[in-house]
Order: sequence, then C-alpha cells, then structure tokens
Amino acid sequence: LKHTFSSSVPPLHHCVAMGHLTRFCTGVAVVAAGASGKLHGEERFRMPHYSEGGASSWTQSDSTAGAPIYGGWTTQQAFEGWLSVWRDKYKVGVWNAGLPDPWESLLPEDLKGIDAKVVVSSGGVAGGIVTEGMGYGLMVEGFLAARGSKKALDNGLGLAKSWLAMVNGPGDVVQPFAGGANTSDSATKLKEWPYGVSAVQWSHEGLGPAGVPAWKFPLNKSDLSENMGSATDGDQDAILGMIYLAEALGYPKDFVDMVIRTIIAFTSADLGFPDLYRTLPGGEVIYVPKLGSMWGGLLPPHGKFKTKQQPWCYSPGYFAPAHFRTFRDFVTAHWQVEHNEYLPRFLDGSPTSMQGMTAALDSAVTAGYNILRLSSCPSGSVSNWVGVKAPCKHDDELNCEGVPWAHTPYVGAEGGECSESGTHFGAFGPDASRAAWRIAMDYVLYAEESDKVKLYDREGQVDYQADFGARQYLNMIVTQYNTGAKCDGGVPGSCMKDTRSPYRLASAFDVEMNATKITCDGVPNAPESWWAGFMAYPTFTAFVAPHRGIGTKSMSNWMDTFASICDFSSVNLEDFSLGGKPHGKICLTSYFESSQAVISTMIMAGKLRPLKPYAIEHNDPDAVFIMKDEDVEVAKASKSLATVALPALAVLMMVLFATFVLKRGYHSSYSMVHGKRSLSKIASAPLPIASSDDE
Repeated sequence: LKHTFSSSVPPLHHCVAMGHLTRFCTGVAVVAAGASGKLHGEERFRMPHYSEGGASSWTQSDSTAGAPIYGGWTTQQAFEGWLSVWRDKYKVGVWNAGLPDPWESLLPEDLKGIDAKVVVSSGGVAGGIVTEGMGYGLMVEGFLAARGSKKALDNGLGLAKSWLAMVNGPGDVVQPFAGGANTSDSATKLKEWPYGVSAVQWSHEGLGPAGVPAWKFPLNKSDLSENMGSATDGDQDAILGMIYLAEALGYPKDFVDMVIRTIIAFTSADLGFPDLYRTLPGGEVIYVPKLGSMWGGLLPPHGKFKTKQQPWCYSPGYFAPAHFRTFRDFVTAHWQVEHNEYLPRFLDGSPTSMQGMTAALDSAVTAGYNILRLSSCPSGSVSNWVGVKAPCKHDDELNCEGVPWAHTPYVGAEGGECSESGTHFGAFGPDASRAAWRIAMDYVLYAEESDKVKLYDREGQVDYQADFGARQYLNMIVTQYNTGAKCDGGVPGSCMKDTRSPYRLASAFDVEMNATKITCDGVPNAPESWWAGFMAYPTFTAFVAPHRGIGTKSMSNWMDTFASICDFSSVNLEDFSLGGKPHGKICLTSYFESSQAVISTMIMAGKLRPLKPYAIEHNDPDAVFIMKDEDVEVAKASKSLATVALPALAVLMMVLFATFVLKRGYHSSYSMVHGKRSLSKIASAPLPIASSDDE
C-alpha cells in the first residue's frame, strides 16, 4: 500500500506517544495517529499488513522462508526423556520461595484451587527460586498445554499462581514488590527509581497485581538489595508461557486481563517503554531491552534513573524475537478500550497507546538482530555480554539521537567491556548459548517475518547489502557442523557408531579439537567447552531452519543424531524419581543442563506452533479471513462445515455483487460493515493442526 502524506510532520515525542505502527518515525514515515486516519510526512513507504492477532508482513515482498524442519522418532523420545528430567525440578508450594499463597479472591477463576508450584534451581547465582527457572517451566508447559496436554495445563497454572505470589512479594516488604526497590511506588509509578512500571496493581476484573517479580527468592532483608529487580530473560519466557496457557483455556477474560497487564509491566520495566529509546538518523525509534528493571540496556550511568550495575550492557542471549512478536500479536488481538487505563504515561504526563507499545516491541526485534549480527561469528557463536553505549548529552535524558550498536561488541569507542552472572565479556558461554534456541523459536513461529529483518550500519543508516535474519544465523551453525564435524549427521549411525561419545560432533565447536570461527571481531574471547550440555544442546536447534545446501531429510536426521547422544532407556517418563538417569557424555540432569536440553529438544520435536487466530477460535462474526488453501492443514474437528462455509459463501456473494456493480459503470467507494463495526480484521495466518500431546 502506498500513501502520500501531507507536509505536516509530528514531533518525535508525539509520534511515539500516539503509537504509530511503523519502525520509521519523524522525517521518514509515520502511520496514522489514533482513529483520525490522518497521515503525516512526504514519503511513500511500505505499510506493514497486520493480520488478525497482529502478525505483520511487508506487502511488497515475497517470502523466501521455507517450512520448519523437525527431528523424527529419536528426537521425540529424547524430548520425552528430558521433559521427565525437567519436571523433577518442580516442587509444590509457594512457601518454598518464602511467600504466602496469593488471595484466592484476587486470582483469575482458572487459578483458584490450583496447587502452586515452583521450579527449584541450583548452581551458581541461580540457586533457589529464580525467575529464569520459573520462566522455562511456564514456557514449556504453556506450549504443551496449548497442544492438549492436561498435565501440562495443571503444571502451567500452578507455576502461574506462584508467579503472581512472587510479583506481590512477602509480607515484610512494600507490596507489590515486583521489580521495584522496596520503596513506595517504585514498582507502580514511572517517576520513581527504577525507571519503568513493573506491576499493574489494579484490574478491571477485580484481580490482584500482575507484572514481573524480583529475580530471586526467598527474599531476605540481609541480601534484599542483591535479589531485588527483575530479570528480562525469565520474565519474557514466563509471559510467553502464560499466553499459551490462555489459549489452552480458551482465552477467559480475567486470565487475558492478567496476561495483558503482565505484558505492559514487562514492556515498561524490562524494555523501557515509553521513555527509554534512541532515534536513528532516519528517524526510526529503537528500544533496546534492559537486562532487568534496574540495569542494562540504555539506562544512563548517572542521574535519577541510573543503572544499578554496569552501564550500557546487553546480552544477545536474552534476545527473544518470537516472544516480542507473540506479545504484540496477543495484545493486538485481545485489547479492550479499558486496557488503555493500565498503560504508563510518558514522564511528562502525555498519554501512550497500545499501538505505541506494540511498535516498541517490534523495534526491539529490529535492534536485537542488528546487535546479534555484530556480536556473533560465522560459526554462530555469540558473546555473553556486549556493549550498547549510546549516551545522551545529559544523564537525566532517557531518549535522544544515537545508535546503540555503533561500537558493539565493545562498550563505546574506548573499547570498554561489561559482564555479569559470572560469565565473561565477549565469549561464547552459558549466557550466550541460549541465543540459538531463541532464534530457532523465531523461525518456527514467525518464519516469514524472521526472514525479513531491517539492517543498519554502525552509523544507523539502512544497510541494503546486508542479509541477516533468523534463517541466516541458524544456517551458520548448520554449516559449522556440516563442515567441522568428523562425521555426517545426516546419515543415520554415522556419528555414534562404535561409541557412546559424540566426539565426532564436538570437533565442530571444540577449540581443543581445532574448531575454527568460534572467535572473531564480534566474539573476541575464548569460549566455554562444547562438552557442557548447556552449550551444545541449544546449537542443535539450528537445524529446524531449511538450508539450501542440505536436504530436508538430512536436516531431520541431523537432529535425530543429536538426540541419540543420550540413552533414556532407564528413565521413567512419567516420574523421573522412579527410574534411572540418562546415560551419555553430555547428559547431566542438573538444573541448567536439563533446562537447555528440554527446551532445545522441544523445539526440535515440533512441539511449538503459532497461536491460533483468535477470531477463528471464537467464531468472531466481525472477521473476514483470507487464506490460501494450501496453508490450511486442518480445522478443529468441533467446527462444523457450515461455520466455515456459510461466511465464505457470504464473502463470495459480496465479491460477485461488487464486480457486477463495477461492470455496470458505477464508481463508488464501499465500506463493508457488520452492525457498527468495520469488517477490517484480515487474517492470513494458517490454521495449525489441532492435536493432543498429553503425556
């Protein structure tokens, strides 16, 4: 669609405040503000088409993405084995986190009477109950619940109940504690440090607070300052799981309200919406995710909203594009007018909008891929921590012109470094390894969008020659295995013959076996060993994205080869405590190793799928769907033929009538309406297979 704009260009501040649905803003292109439909600027541009549920795709570009590829029976069995190992980390009772059960009267109906559960982690700084582990659990159970698993639904709801208790906090702190600083309004008001609203305290549904909690529990006064503040990685995984739980439940209004308020809190506390952003030379507004409510990203080193820890720090392993796109689509599909009252305002008091928030999520995807491109090697190795220094003139300024990736991976032109969590700057390690499965999820859930990323150079100018997105990144890892392994994983039995050791595969990434391309300008320091399961397993997920040089069957066989590394014959798939452990060289069952293995094999086993279009699920009479026949694999069995056929027939009759009128010479502008609402919801997403994977 091409639009000619008037000469009036709104100031950047109002452009963001009114929520223009574009990655471009002042001086380049802006979309209509609010319901006025007025357009500003003087350029023509490609407008993103938003389908039902919010997914956007550029209307003037053909897709080059192919369908995701999955492993076979061996991969399925490996996932079932790792799922049993992982679920053994669950414990009943939020008291394990030092918290009281939340008030039942303040919970969504589907959480009432549910046993609260927590994920008990161990090792390093993550010992105890941490949002990272809770996020992994919610995400895994959410995906499986949406596929029909009753056990997963029960687990997911139990974890969600504990999450709400964590947001509120223990009784001896300021409530809701969330990602705040234990001072009045620090979690619920923008004007208090830390910047961002980490909890929406009230609800139109009469529910309790929802948002993002402190990163670690139990909270003790002796170490409160060390454990307070949210953690972006765990928060985003937890919210993704909640969205899929909402789908499994049929989108009840009170549960949806809780999830929407949580997304708002995440976007504000962990992303910096609405004030914390940079503007590129072309006017594009860019948000860079913080590492939590209190530090990282674009937070300044000094001033009222200064970072608690090292300034200008970012972790590519936190980058979760599929999550951000799903948040956008969920909010777009379920937003109600009354939800506007939950949104934070700008610091100057001017209003924001749902469209502004979803545009911020989109811009974070753009920023993330541009940073990833400059903090990775041709092998697909990624830096744990990198710099995104783009200071404003004054520390109290939260937004200004700047390019966050101008000096990535270093912190500024001076070549500074940053790190946290006991892992090293500029090295491929446990914080960075998660980038592979996060990008693989983007390809599985958003193949076309993830294949079309807008790239910029270090000066912030559009780089039309660059080619980088989910498939390109994942293909680098595939190529590294295909050329560096001492066997062909695409041939069954080639890599594990005569041994239980995966040493023939390890040679692709083990520098002690002369692996190359693991360090480079973007990853300057030595990596951690591939022989740690948390390093190896995420790389296996790269094979879900088609590779032009390797056939589909071979890619699937590669995943089965990886899945065969561990022998699960002695593992009880229903209750891990009743059986033995998996056998193999990289088959440890500790918290972090098993978390990366279960998520990776879940992706490889094809357990992820896009959200169902909301209007189809609820037979929305106000929605018109345009789908290609080949994209529709199967509709829900419970939907009768008439439910689909009659609306389709009605649309066909409208088209025939319009054609007849045009042929008669009439020149009119038609607005097809149903009652008082416009027939403007168009969905191009395919219907996923409705199936049950109950264990």
